[in-house]
Order: sequence, then C-alpha cells, then structure tokens
Amino acid sequence: MKDSRSASQILYGLLPEQTIDVQGGVWKVSKWRTTPVHDIDTEALTNALISAAEPWEATGRDGGFIASLRAGRQVRVESLDRERGILLDLFPREWMCRNCNRLHKSPNAKCECGNSRHGQLPFVLFHDACGTIREPYFPRCRIHNQAKLELPGTTNLYEIKLSCPVCNVRLPEHFLRTKCDCGELGHRGKDMDFTVHRSASVYTPRGVVIVNPPSKIRMQRLMEVGGRSAALTWMAEGMGAGWVDKIEVGRAAALRKSLLDQGFSTEIVERMVQESGLPDKPGASLQGPPSVIAEAESEATSIALALYETRKTIDGMLETAEGTQADTYSNAYPKALALAGLQRIDLVEKFPVLTGQYGYTRGDHEPGSSRLRTHTLNDGTHIVYGDLAATEALVLRLNPVLVAKWLSLRSHDVKLSENPRIAYEHILSAMSPNLETSVVAVDLQRLIHSFSHRMVRQVSFYAGIDRNALSELLFPTALAFVTYAVPKGDFVLGGLQAMYEYDLHTVLNKVVHDEHRCALDPGCASNPKGAACAVCLHLGEPSCRKFNTLLDRKTLFGSKGYFQIVN
Repeated sequence: MKDSRSASQILYGLLPEQTIDVQGGVWKVSKWRTTPVHDIDTEALTNALISAAEPWEATGRDGGFIASLRAGRQVRVESLDRERGILLDLFPREWMCRNCNRLHKSPNAKCECGNSRHGQLPFVLFHDACGTIREPYFPRCRIHNQAKLELPGTTNLYEIKLSCPVCNVRLPEHFLRTKCDCGELGHRGKDMDFTVHRSASVYTPRGVVIVNPPSKIRMQRLMEVGGRSAALTWMAEGMGAGWVDKIEVGRAAALRKSLLDQGFSTEIVERMVQESGLPDKPGASLQGPPSVIAEAESEATSIALALYETRKTIDGMLETAEGTQADTYSNAYPKALALAGLQRIDLVEKFPVLTGQYGYTRGDHEPGSSRLRTHTLNDGTHIVYGDLAATEALVLRLNPVLVAKWLSLRSHDVKLSENPRIAYEHILSAMSPNLETSVVAVDLQRLIHSFSHRMVRQVSFYAGIDRNALSELLFPTALAFVTYAVPKGDFVLGGLQAMYEYDLHTVLNKVVHDEHRCALDPGCASNPKGAACAVCLHLGEPSCRKFNTLLDRKTLFGSKGYFQIVN
C-alpha cells in the first residue's frame, strides 16, 4: 500500500505507536524508516528536552527520562526517509458485517448472512498509567462461536451490547473493564479506557522546538567574541549592534582570540587588550542569580545564532527607502513599536528551527497527568523524530524599562530605571534562582506568552498565513519571543516578510487597540487560571507549545495591563 502525506502531517500525525486512518482502514504506525540529522546543537536540544519533560518528572511519570538525559544518555535526531516511508500495521484487527453486525477476524470473511461488506472496528483500549495500547477482546458464544455488536444510539460507548446472533445470549463486555498487565490504576482510578482510536486521549505527541544553527561555524564565531556572556550583553544593550561581534565587549574578546592565535604570550595579549581601550571587565557582564543568568545567556545565545546571517531591521530598511515608505519607517513604525511597548522587531528570512517529537502520552493531555512514553532504542538512545528547516520569523523584544514598571505595578520587588540595560539587570536580579517557582519569572512568562498569542492572531491575517501555520518560541528571561511560519517544504513563502515591510505598524496598532474583550465574558475573565479561552487567546496545537497554559488577557489589558503602562 502506498500513500503520501505532507511533512507537517507526518511529523504530527504519523508517529510511532500512533493510530491513523489510511485508505479506508485503521492502522498503527510501527516504524519510521529514517536518516540521521547531523549538525544538531545537542546541548541545546538536551536542555530543551529536560525543560519540556519537567512536568512529568514533577509527578514521577517521566519514566526516568530526565535522569537519563542528565546522566549523559545519547540523543539522536532522525528524519523520515521519504523514499522508504513508514511501516504500518492493521490495528485493530476486528471487522463487523455492515448488514448484520456480526464480528469477523478478517475483512474478507464470508458472513452467515451472505454479506461480504465488512467495516473495520475503530475501537481501542489504552492505559494512561503506562501508555499501553491494545486491541479490545470481543468474546464469542461458546456454542456458536459468533458475536454481534449492538452499537448504542448515543455517544456513550459503555452502552455497547454484545450478544450471539444465533441464540441471542448476552455476552460479557469484558472490553469495557479490561485490566492492564502493568497492574497500575490510571490517574482517574480506572483500568484501561475503551474508546475510538481517533479520540484525542488516545495519543498526544510530545514535541520540542529549538533554534538550531545549520552549522557549527556560528557557534564557533560566537565563542571567539565572548560566547554566551557576550550574547547576553548584546541582548541587554538592545541588540542595536549588527551582531555580538560588533559590541565593544565582543570586540575585546575577538582581539584576545586573534592575538593568542598569532602566538603572543598571555601577558602581552592582556596588555594589548587593555591598551586597546575596549571594555573587558567583569562589570560588562550582567549580575543576578547564577541560574537566572545562565538561562538568560542560553536564550540570548539562541536568538543571536538565529540572527547571525539573514537579519533585517527597520533601520536597515529605512536606509534604502524613499518617499512615503521612508516616512512610514521613520515615523509610523517607531510610534507603533512604542505603542506596543516593544524595544524592537527584527525579521529573520532564514530562521533555523528544529521541530521534533520525543515521545507521547495517552489520556489526559495536561503535561504531567499521564505517563510519558519516549522514543527510546534498546541500547537506551533517545530518538527525536524531527525536521530541520529554515523559515521566516519575527523576533520581538519587549522594552525592559516598561516591563520593570509593569512588574512593579503588580507588586513585585523590582527596582526601576530609565536605562534599558540597567532595568533589564534589575528584572533578572528580582527572579528567584528556581525559575519554575519564581513569581516574577512566572508572571513574566505569562505576559510574554499572552503577547505572543495576541501577535499570532493579528499577524496571520496581514501575512496571509493560516493561524495554525504560525507558531511561537518564548524566551522569557530575554524578554523576547519569536513568531515564525511553520516550515512546509524547501522554500519560504514570504508572507511575514511582506507584512514586515508594509503592514507592521498596522498589525501592532491592532494588537493594542483591537477588541480585547471575550464573547464568553464574564466567565472567561473570571477564570482563576487566567482570562483566556479558545474564543479570545488560545491557539491550536502545535502552534502553542505550552498547551495554552500561562495565558491571561489581563496581563495586557486592564488597570494593571502592560499596554496600560505603555500608554
């Protein structure tokens, strides 16, 4: 059997152990035929996997995944070999006569009623406590070795009746009360669940997305100009310099590296660097809790690597613009940025992103609720089924001065400053070392996540891109987020670029001034987890990597909203 699907459909809908509908039948994916993906930033990938799986570790349902990663277990990225494809198995292997509802073990079995048209049953058993999926067992009459399935006229599958079509004896519905071999009870105190295979609870892929440089040259260049610390300094200074190597701290590091490579002694090198007058002292680095600074450096590094080659800025467009377009870039765009409380927005024409699936869960899709099953080989190697591509993206950074004021308004102990770099340092210093429990860090993530969703909803219209074809990456400690077009092939459509060049000011005005109430208010607004729902702020999966958690319209609007501080 041959069939074809798009790359995005395969990456989200045809994963190992996932059940699918293909050519009128129900199948289970048994294996990908793959090719290895090279030039992966394994350190960034491992850190991203640990971060993504932390909810399951917190509930003891990660199966030792994070412990194995921290112990140095190998992680390998595999992409689908499109020529060799995916192996599928018929699942479940049970068919029902379309005429009399008798059950058969083959789609071509001759039925006693004379009918030869059989439909495959779509029911499966799954267990959220261990992630097992199984074919339901339908007992036959001991005398006539037959069974008939009577489907209910409702959506309640537990009203299904099983009987013998010959003697009408009622047969036990064991499939409704099947115990799993693992011996554990699910999180709802139940045995295995009986449902249709397409139910959302049967399979939820668990993925990760990282900014991945297409070569090691970028990281090597970054290390030459000061590494992660220099990237954070570049970020703190507003990303105004063309790249990290253009800031003074970066130039000092580059000079030191060049002199050492030429064979000069350390003493001579340090004297020459000092005589150069370039800042090269501890004060050039930001201060704060070590774990917070480390996370900020990691996020700044990801952004810096993504902006290494194909960065387009508003100032850069202004240099070549003429007439009304020049006026738009010099007046309308800066006003729109200020209105939205943004320090800058840059366009990356070839944003290097790795999208991968490292495992799955069954049952409740809430992270940590059900057992996490990872794609792991017999030797313990963890497999991430992924796709490495370049796409267009917008990189947005909030104004640190305004963010500090917003945090202070929400009763956080954050020192204020009109200097963006100092304000940013104060924000980092206000976070407690454990970012997962830091009230400042959580509030900041809620703000940036809500802003990101609001942005996606407006960008999709003006860029001419379906909302589900846009996705996000959040960098809370960098006060930044990325809106990018989900890669669909080997080319970049250009919708974000056109919007960036002509309609960015309109989009930002819409983000701030468009309707911010919800049709489901006051119910949505009173939600204790945050004023956000499918009507006003939620995005579909896989656009939102955090399953629409930590969202709240009130962080943007209202008496203590970010846009209130700005305006």
